Amino acid sequence: MPTEKQLDYLELISLSKALLEGQVVLDAITGQEPDIAFIEKQHRRIAEYKRKITEMTKREDEPG
Repeated sequence: MPTEKQLDYLELISLSKALLEGQVVLDAITGQEPDIAFIEKQHRRIAEYKRKITEMTKREDEPG
């Protein structure tokens, strides 16, 4: 069962993905070049959140 903190990180992942998708769509609609720095930053954040969830899961699986 996911902990509250893991659920928070899952929510952050979801929000980051939605923000990223929204920005890409907005850039396409307005004809602007995609902001590569923003896209990379969001991908790094998502990877960091996933890493934190994985670390928490590993700690829970360790014998106590």
